[in-house]
Amino acid sequence: TNEPVELKCSYFPETRAGLTPEGTKRVNGIIQWVEASTAVKCKINQYDRLFKTEEPGKDSGNFLDDLNPDSLQVLDDCLVEPSVAMDSLAMLAKIRNAVGMDKSKNSIYHSELAYQFERTGYFALDPDSTADKPVFNRVVTLRDAWAVPEPKKGGNTGGKQRNRGNSKDNNNNGTVLEDVRRVALRAGTILEAMPHPDADSLIVCKVDCGDESSEPRTIVAGLGGKIPLNELVNKKVACVTNLKPAKMRGIESTAMLLAASDGVEGINEKVELLNIPDSVPNGELLYFDGKEPCQPDEMMKSKGALKAFDRFKACLKVNVDGEATFVEEDKGFKMQSSGGPVKVATLKDVIIQ
Repeated sequence: TNEPVELKCSYFPETRAGLTPEGTKRVNGIIQWVEASTAVKCKINQYDRLFKTEEPGKDSGNFLDDLNPDSLQVLDDCLVEPSVAMDSLAMLAKIRNAVGMDKSKNSIYHSELAYQFERTGYFALDPDSTADKPVFNRVVTLRDAWAVPEPKKGGNTGGKQRNRGNSKDNNNNGTVLEDVRRVALRAGTILEAMPHPDADSLIVCKVDCGDESSEPRTIVAGLGGKIPLNELVNKKVACVTNLKPAKMRGIESTAMLLAASDGVEGINEKVELLNIPDSVPNGELLYFDGKEPCQPDEMMKSKGALKAFDRFKACLKVNVDGEATFVEEDKGFKMQSSGGPVKVATLKDVIIQ
């Protein structure tokens, strides 16, 4: 049947949740499972987009031609933790007890009970649930898969990256990924830094991001007056390298620098670039302890991809120890490189932007 019946492995409890204790080899992946002997069966309605294209009927003139035949997949006898079934029973009881009450003031909906099922998406309880078998509907996937990477048509849009710190094949093939795994966050070195000719608040940098072409990228950053230009040259920095190039006051920027900020508005704002250890090669893909290895999009340019990047960036923080982290559900995942953790010089407990 090709179904696994046994797993032979070595277990290292100190690497729980993907942590990498000092002096040990980095964890390559995390296994999630449900214990079958205690699990409870449920039904899953796995909803996907109703149409196959963003603009139904654009090519044929009939939107019905673009209906997605796989917009609903029903999966019976899926297994969930017993606690999920107990929560479902409690919600069903709560709804039954609310019958007859003033619904305008005490509306209770099945969908108020929701979970993230790992590597798949977010699911909410369905009204067809029973005490014997809960039913869950997928309401959103972990990533937007509208955009399929297009072949490059020439021109300098950032260049192909050397394959450092990531898998041999970075094509996601529509696989559902967390936002944090879609972003190409790489080490780079600033080669030149100069004022923007038309904007005092901007600077223009030439940065070696480890591209196969060996050509440095042009990065326009809002650091004018924040950091002395002479302190930037030869500095190792963290760059986002798979964002769509954008013109900033007439100069195209093909990557983005990440910096910590104390959040003070105006000229008194204190800003510090993330420090990457000097031993880290340019182009190395940075990662977060406790998260699975990144599989970056070739280019984050669709609306869904840009929203994913905004969500990712909103979760970046510097902790009280001055370490760059990705914060999710009040848990911090440290940004790491082959040379150690990524830090800032003096700022603590601030945002990264």
